Amino acid sequence: MKIKNNTFYIILYFLMFFVHFAIWQLLNIGFETTFIKYYLFLTVLFTMVLTILSLLKKIYPGYIGFAFMGLVMFKLMIMFLVMKKLNLGEVPYYKIHFILPYLISLVLETLYAVKLIQNEEAERLPKDEEKQ
Repeated sequence: MKIKNNTFYIILYFLMFFVHFAIWQLLNIGFETTFIKYYLFLTVLFTMVLTILSLLKKIYPGYIGFAFMGLVMFKLMIMFLVMKKLNLGEVPYYKIHFILPYLISLVLETLYAVKLIQNEEAERLPKDEEKQ
């Protein structure tokens, strides 16, 4: 049984969440509600990016890279607003605990976008060879 491409990245994302939550509990930091709210918002953004990229691959396969860059800019802008709203600066070592998950989710999104672009290129090459 082969796991779908987007399912693999979602599993990796939730694995990151569970590992981070276990470390959070071991360190006994507190602020669990802030942690859960942050991850809930990050999860919504992560699934939004994967969904939009998947839809764009079907509708406009040549514009996946541009859409990805726009979504990354949108996600960064929204994250700054949320960081201020959740008062993440009050949490000890908040840069490690909140920026690293954001960067890991960004890496997963980037790998997903690259895989979509590579698949689109592979699908387009045989069609171009048939025309010649």
